[in-house]
Amino acid sequence: MAPRLGRKNHNVDFTTGPITKNIFLFAIPALLGDIFSALYNVVDTIVVGQFVGSGALAAVGTSFGIHMVTSAVYAGFGMGSGILTAQMFGAKRHDQLTATVNTAYIGAFFIGTSMILIGQIVANPLLRLLNTPDSIMEMASAYLRVYFLGCTGQLFYLMGSNMLRGLGDSRWPTYALVFCAVLNTLLDLLFVVVFHWSVTGAAAATVISQLLSGILVVIRIYTGNYGIEVHRSNFKIHKDIFKKILTIGIPGSLQLGVTSVGTMILTRFANGFGEDLVATNSIVQKIEQFSLLPATAIGTALRMFIGQNLGAGNKERTKEGMRKTFVLICGIGLFMGLADLLLARVLCRAFVKNEVVIAMGVEAIRIIAFFFVIHAAQMSLGGVLTGAGATRPVMYVSFIGIAMRVLCCYLFAVRTGHWQGLFWATNTFYLIVAAIYAVYIWKGDWMKYVAVKPRRPVPETAQEAPASEAKEQEEN
Repeated sequence: MAPRLGRKNHNVDFTTGPITKNIFLFAIPALLGDIFSALYNVVDTIVVGQFVGSGALAAVGTSFGIHMVTSAVYAGFGMGSGILTAQMFGAKRHDQLTATVNTAYIGAFFIGTSMILIGQIVANPLLRLLNTPDSIMEMASAYLRVYFLGCTGQLFYLMGSNMLRGLGDSRWPTYALVFCAVLNTLLDLLFVVVFHWSVTGAAAATVISQLLSGILVVIRIYTGNYGIEVHRSNFKIHKDIFKKILTIGIPGSLQLGVTSVGTMILTRFANGFGEDLVATNSIVQKIEQFSLLPATAIGTALRMFIGQNLGAGNKERTKEGMRKTFVLICGIGLFMGLADLLLARVLCRAFVKNEVVIAMGVEAIRIIAFFFVIHAAQMSLGGVLTGAGATRPVMYVSFIGIAMRVLCCYLFAVRTGHWQGLFWATNTFYLIVAAIYAVYIWKGDWMKYVAVKPRRPVPETAQEAPASEAKEQEEN
């Protein structure tokens, strides 16, 4: 039974209509959502850096790699749920959409709760493993322990928003994030500036905002006329669907996890250069993240485009969309790289007042900005493979890329004693991964990973049979 979609859903069906227009219709709300999503951490960084100091900023920054490791688990689960939803929507398997959503949310509850408990146990050992300076250890630990409390809320939002986007709705995930990002900003100012709760207040503001974001998405997906229903009889884990989610999601989690471990190793290398570089690295990561948000939004649209069209069996339309989107994303990467080169000092000054950190940040941006186009290309090619459900090859490529990145960091920075080598190693990583993705898409059989096969059309002879039989009966 097909879901009855309300007029206000603004769903995008990528299997029909102009490709570029549909990509933009989907990507614009997704971009706004990505901007407000990034504001969660960036607002924390700005408020802490401006009103507490560079030491507190370093404490928040040194936790970034750990956030990525823990969030990789549920981010992969959300990725699997979203891709499976997109492929089922494209294949018109509407009867299985409710089962997919219910299965995903039950699994999400147990995964999120487990991550909260594990996070409290591993926070301090991980910080010590990262060689966190003693001067910021107490603040980093306090920030991280509170931040871990938001795992379930963040998982519910990530998974729910991915499933909504799989259905072609990129607006409601954005609506939820706009409200919650504004709330996060207000709570940051209240907890840090007024109550003087330092980094703990920043973490608490983020946790509360993420929880509300998750709740809003859950309410929307069940009440938004998508045909998703919840009853006692169907609110259960369906083993076959859960297996498909894990088949897509586990490689994605491992890929993100290994990437995060690599980031933690790089953080350890950066910590060895002192507190100023820790703060610099945190600022540069945020600037790079914001600069590539337009490319990220197009990549999100591409992932759902690929999922829906391969689910529908439209291989030629899939390839045409790949070509058009690749050119678009690379153009965005080139433009944003040039913009960051011109505005590097202004951007760094928005985060911190320390002139040494600002000077180091400007130099770092000048190193990586030239490679934004390569980073954007890597995002586009990876989005193609992920949308097809080929998360296992993506995982293998990531393993190779991270190994090379860590090796280059050691050779370019640790051995030479020049911190700039850390950022040249990042450029090398993006170049290697993009090249491998391109060769695999060109030569490899990546479409075999599609989890949902399209329905076979009814043969014309079968459709005409009842009519011919009726005609014969009339003649007799």
